Amino acid sequence: MRDLSIDFLGFHCKNPFFLAASPVARTGEMVCRAYEAGWGGVVTKSISLDQDLPDHGLSPRFVGVRSGGADHMLQRNYTGMGNIDFRIDMPVQETFDGFARAKRQHPDHMLIISIKCQYQKEDWQIMARRCADAGADAIEACLSCPDSSGLPVCCSAEAVCRVIGWIREATDLPVMVKLGGICDSVGAIAHAAFAGGADAVSGINTLKAVGGWNPTTAHMMPTVAGETAVVGLSGGMIKPTAQYCIYEMARRSPGKPLSGIGGVTCGLDALEYLLLGASTVQVATQVMLEGYGIVEDLQLTLSNYLQETGAACVGDIVGTAVAQVQPSTGALSRRQQLRAGIDLSKCIRCGRCYVSCRDGAYQAIQLDGDRLPSVDRSLCAGCGLCRIVCPVPGAIRYSDAADETCVRDGLN
Repeated sequence: MRDLSIDFLGFHCKNPFFLAASPVARTGEMVCRAYEAGWGGVVTKSISLDQDLPDHGLSPRFVGVRSGGADHMLQRNYTGMGNIDFRIDMPVQETFDGFARAKRQHPDHMLIISIKCQYQKEDWQIMARRCADAGADAIEACLSCPDSSGLPVCCSAEAVCRVIGWIREATDLPVMVKLGGICDSVGAIAHAAFAGGADAVSGINTLKAVGGWNPTTAHMMPTVAGETAVVGLSGGMIKPTAQYCIYEMARRSPGKPLSGIGGVTCGLDALEYLLLGASTVQVATQVMLEGYGIVEDLQLTLSNYLQETGAACVGDIVGTAVAQVQPSTGALSRRQQLRAGIDLSKCIRCGRCYVSCRDGAYQAIQLDGDRLPSVDRSLCAGCGLCRIVCPVPGAIRYSDAADETCVRDGLN
């Protein structure tokens, strides 16, 4: 395997893959097991002063969020997870002590302690000092938790910079600010955070969402005594939004340290974050589903990519795809015009391309009496819809409008 190490906030990490602040990094014992499984670093679940309150945690806390299906209780076609578990259910000092032990046992692994507080200077400074006392290598200031009843701090550049200043007064540790995806311009907020003294920016946090309805119980989920609350949505369904946010941050603040979070389900997802400008990639939901061992796939995919491209190190590929993404369609060429072509030897006559083109595109596909499709190239606009719905890889390809022999693959 290639050397996957990378320097992040002055710390040399064995690879760019980190646990994200979430239930997967709730205790020091869990952190130790993650290090031993091969993770390059850990961002702990966010510690908050309200952990010392005597009340119990919520039960249940998680719900699978579906993208569709007749009966979610049976099909379980979940593409996301809803979470109302926003607080660690043990005292603050016990939590810090556990993370401190993990750092002492694994001094060569990066430990970033995540903290969240009310918008009060004293609270942020108390927690920042406790991070330093615990031996943290850096602090993640969580300014975007979805349990806020109003707009989170991350929506205001002024408020973000003020919190950074408070932490800076209390400790010399590097500060990483965790942003969400609900502000007007996450790129502008990140740019302001760097200008205000942040050493890195991470994002995005989970998105505010509704967990869905249980048709068996007739209650919204997760159901707590007949009621529910807004959930923090994570998992694969938020990846496109999260990756846009990382791209926007990288475009507005080129070369600055970013940590990408959101919807990483496999090595390719993680690689995309690196190409879009993230120096490190954090994972939570997929670890909850599959365990710490998924880091092996993340490492293998990255190692293979470095080998195939001849890149000398991980840093050489960070941000290399940013220039390929234009901020609006007005910058794209209208000269490329493609047309669909169907390989009838692979066609299974399902008719999906016909229905989708008829009802959602340009009515360019017809079926004959044997349900074999054909494309009227004079009507086809090369939109790509038929390829999306086709269940057979390679059955639909695209060519330049003027040259049917020039086949283009990999369009979708």
